Amino acid sequence: MTDGIIIQARTGSSRLPFKVQLPFYGGDSLIGLIVGRIKAAYPHHTVVMATTTLPQDDVLAQLAKEAGIACFRGDETNVLSRFIGAAEAMGIERLIRVCSDNPFLQVESFRTFFEYHDRHPEADYVAYAWPDGTPTIKSHIGLYAELTTVEALRRVATLTEETAYVEHVTNYLYSHPQLFCCKFLPLPTVLHAHRDLRFTLDTPADLQLLKPLYAAYMQSDDRSLERLLDLVDAQEGCRETMRAIIQQNQK
Repeated sequence: MTDGIIIQARTGSSRLPFKVQLPFYGGDSLIGLIVGRIKAAYPHHTVVMATTTLPQDDVLAQLAKEAGIACFRGDETNVLSRFIGAAEAMGIERLIRVCSDNPFLQVESFRTFFEYHDRHPEADYVAYAWPDGTPTIKSHIGLYAELTTVEALRRVATLTEETAYVEHVTNYLYSHPQLFCCKFLPLPTVLHAHRDLRFTLDTPADLQLLKPLYAAYMQSDDRSLERLLDLVDAQEGCRETMRAIIQQNQK
């Protein structure tokens, strides 16, 4: 089975336009940091930037070229069709879906997903879930990606054209467990009591909060989840601010 990593990115965020291009750490943009970390961790995998055909996203196509990864451009709102097109163009059969607004993305978990799917090839979808069964993508944690197959995405495309499903790509899979085989891995225990954490970047408040947190994390010799949680607690008002942003941006 041909594997790929597809990064969903566009510049047209309504709450923080061009957020993926903003300087984030060490002179690099958020999208540049994510692409660099994925390339370093998976040098032999096909990595694709899936962006839109809008002229404003030419900059992302150029970034992909400079980074030495593939780029596929598709519909702005039908992200499901964009992912299917990107996978088919590159001959990818199963993929990791990456959202480009998660600076603390735990890229090493991709390997866990691929290895789990090797043992359970019947799965249409593999992701981490909270103890109550909620997929991490439905929360604000922003630390993990998802695995799915292109065949599963094609099936979704034949079953629905609802905006919520074609915009969010994998939502239909885990919302219809009677139709798709979804496998959920338990989150690391250290995270179980931390549903109130938000490491995704979608608003100006997120940017202001996460930039110094990311700098402290990257400058630490310890890049564990435990260290990240310690840094949150050490930054005055950080956890309270995260809770407030979550309340204002309910999923």
